[in-house]
Amino acid sequence: MGFIIAKVILFLILPPSGLLILMGAGFLMIKARRRMAGLFIFSGFSLLYLLSIGPISDTLLKPLERSTPYFKVDQSNAEAIVVLSGGVKELSWLDLKPQPSSESMGRIVCGVRLYRKLRDVPLFILGGSGDPAKPDISEAKAMAAVAISLGVPSRDITIESKSRNTLENARNLAEIIGKKNSFILVTSAFHMKRASAIFKKLGFDVIPAPCDYRSEQKRLSIYAFIPHATNLRDSSTALHEYIGILWYRVWGRI
Repeated sequence: MGFIIAKVILFLILPPSGLLILMGAGFLMIKARRRMAGLFIFSGFSLLYLLSIGPISDTLLKPLERSTPYFKVDQSNAEAIVVLSGGVKELSWLDLKPQPSSESMGRIVCGVRLYRKLRDVPLFILGGSGDPAKPDISEAKAMAAVAISLGVPSRDITIESKSRNTLENARNLAEIIGKKNSFILVTSAFHMKRASAIFKKLGFDVIPAPCDYRSEQKRLSIYAFIPHATNLRDSSTALHEYIGILWYRVWGRI
């Protein structure tokens, strides 16, 4: 229950929900407290615009994605590859099995690429369901199916399907392999700072391999200041990570 409550609160804080709540509060108090109502409405619209343009979303993402250097395969002596899940699509309405989200797909493709370069290194895929709306769907299983379709033998894949967040990923992995082995950790670049810190806090020897980069180096033009849903998503993702890092630090998890 605590996990679900935390997720709901986070969804309500992050854009666009948090901004809609801010503007809605402004409209509700417009008669009683006109000046404050105007401030709420103006702030909501301003933040919605700013978080929806590329220069702002990239500025928020880049410090996270720069936190870990790009991984070079020839520098590794890892004993395993560990890939964290990042969501799943429920496609039963098309009579299809669950498919990895674009985030999960980027991570598993990176994991398979590393598997092919580092022969005889087992692949661990971690993740149950981090979405309260889809509690019975295993993200790791959907990702494993993709890995197998790309040529990874099932005997070389270990699936962990109970964890709902990164902390549970790390704790459950400890039960599977212990904390002595050195392994390559594969996750999205924006998530790597928090993820690697959590695993290291629990005593793992982690070799970060960030992937699925979202921020870009672009020339400023008029198009950069046109709002786009992708930019709002990226801004929300970055804010989610900053909140997560702060939360885990407060509770001593990193």
